[in-house]
Amino acid sequence: MGFLSNVDWDDIFSYQTVKIVKIRDKRLSTILLEKRYLATDSPIGSIRSSLLAPTYRDPSPPYCNTSGNAEYNGFPTFQCQYWDEVLALYPSSSDTSMFITTRATTEQQDTLNNCNLTEPSCVYVTSNVVDLYVADIDNFTIMIDHTVSAPNLDIEYNARELNGRLLGSNGKVWTPPPPSVVGVKNKYDILTLDACLEAAGIDSLDQPSLSNASRSMRNDGVLILVFITYSNMYTYDTSNFRYTYEFKVIKDTKFKAIEPIFTTGVNNRFVFDRHGVKLIFIQTGTIGKFDFQTMLLTFVSGIGLVTVSTVIVDVLAVKLLPQKHKYQKLKYQEVGVSLPLLANENETADAEHKN
Repeated sequence: MGFLSNVDWDDIFSYQTVKIVKIRDKRLSTILLEKRYLATDSPIGSIRSSLLAPTYRDPSPPYCNTSGNAEYNGFPTFQCQYWDEVLALYPSSSDTSMFITTRATTEQQDTLNNCNLTEPSCVYVTSNVVDLYVADIDNFTIMIDHTVSAPNLDIEYNARELNGRLLGSNGKVWTPPPPSVVGVKNKYDILTLDACLEAAGIDSLDQPSLSNASRSMRNDGVLILVFITYSNMYTYDTSNFRYTYEFKVIKDTKFKAIEPIFTTGVNNRFVFDRHGVKLIFIQTGTIGKFDFQTMLLTFVSGIGLVTVSTVIVDVLAVKLLPQKHKYQKLKYQEVGVSLPLLANENETADAEHKN
């Protein structure tokens, strides 16, 4: 009995229980703030674009030699021709880009002495070279129609069903002057070439080229990326879809294309050496849709990370840090309850019941 009397039975039959701590931390709201309850998808789609010449044509653009100017903005003037949209656009259609001619060099080319191209010495001889500007090309209008799809979320829209906006070169929303129209439901987006250039930060085609300062941009050409960004996650209402146009000019670039037109067989051809504005359309963005499994997975993953981080912090606090003994006392609290105490509590309860 002496041995048994020295045994701390409370210690032997002790058990551990969980201590609940209420944590007030605004960072736990990131599931809502960052919309982690949404399943997301990258949009894909199609783009249709077309070009249209203005109804009014400037009879004397300052970059044309008919204006009487030998130079304009420090660059030589050229002969101008009033091309329509069929001549100015090359090729006539493309899914992801469009090339608008601003300057062309036309050449007549014939094989030397009408030689046969089966002969290794047969070459073309160039004649009738003409450098020209396409008059009033700045006021040509571009129609952009596009569709967006998020196949994994079963979402599809045409641009005319959505609200849209255009960002200026400063990154802020910009409304271009008429006849340009952007982001109006049930209407096609219409932009003048001049508005596209201004959105990209280009004041005029008659400013120095980005690849050769001795030539104008009208002479050399320019490459511009057109980002169409789709989103329904800018508010908490995922039924609000919108798209945003953003034009970005590519530095140190120009653009040209060679178009041969054969007349009477391969021995005779007419060549357009075209320079101009190349627009490349890029559809991007993020589309979201509420998904319970995504929300649950995000929540469970967060709980798991909290558990792992708690274990690591606990080990550091009670095992490694200099004040580990104090942390141990704060973390682990032993509570002993003796039988006499329980008996006294029972007697008190009985007395209160009798009264």
